[in-house]
Order: sequence, then structure tokens, then C-alpha cells
Amino acid sequence: MPTISIPAWDSSLEVGNAIIDADHKETVELLAEAAKASDAELPAHFKAFAQHLREHLAREEELMHQYGFPPTPIHVGEHNRVRLELEGIEKRMAMGNLALVRGYLTEVVPEWFVNHKNTMDSATASWIRSQGG
Repeated sequence: MPTISIPAWDSSLEVGNAIIDADHKETVELLAEAAKASDAELPAHFKAFAQHLREHLAREEELMHQYGFPPTPIHVGEHNRVRLELEGIEKRMAMGNLALVRGYLTEVVPEWFVNHKNTMDSATASWIRSQGG
């Protein structure tokens, strides 16, 4: 089993927007729970993680539209890529490929999450603040 590289929640993961930061904290918590789940529990934990992530992405998109974030199409495009990725993982999980799910949770998602937070989400939060949000 790969080493779990899930970041622990701390202020370095905040972007300065209460809605995004609350979602990110829950994302990290659900990711850690799913990564540590037994094989029997993994499908339910992954489903909860994936549902939360989809809802979080939608909330971010609402904020982008509300505050007129200029590169919204680029940020939404990345969200759509992640949504497709989640669908693919869910299909493979349904076929019993739990090793792939674990690798996704412990290797792909943590790296993506931190990079996405540091770039697209930080820029979005900064724009929202500049617009009075």
C-alpha cells in the first residue's frame, strides 16, 4: 500500500475565503477518512468524498460567477476535468479495483489539491476579496 500523503489541515491550506476554506477543510478530512478506510468501507467513504468534492467545486463556481472572476472558464475547465476523473474512478471502483481508488486518494488527489489550492483557488479568493467579498 502506498504511503498516505494526505495533508493535515492547517492554516497553510487556507485561501482567505470562509466558504472555500470550510470546504477545503472538509475535503482534507473526508480524503483522510477514505484513504484509511478498510476495503469493505472504502466504497462508501469514496462516494462521500466524491459527492463533497463535486458540491465544493459547484460552490466555488457559484462564487466565481457571483464576483465576475475573469478566468472562470479556465478554472471551471479544471473542475470539469476533475469531475470526469471522479467518474472514471467510480466506474473502476464498481468493478472492484480498490487499489486504483487507494492510489488516487493517496497519490493523485493530495498533489492536485495542494497545487489547485495554491494556484486557481488562491487567485479566485484574492479576486473575490478585491471585489469586496
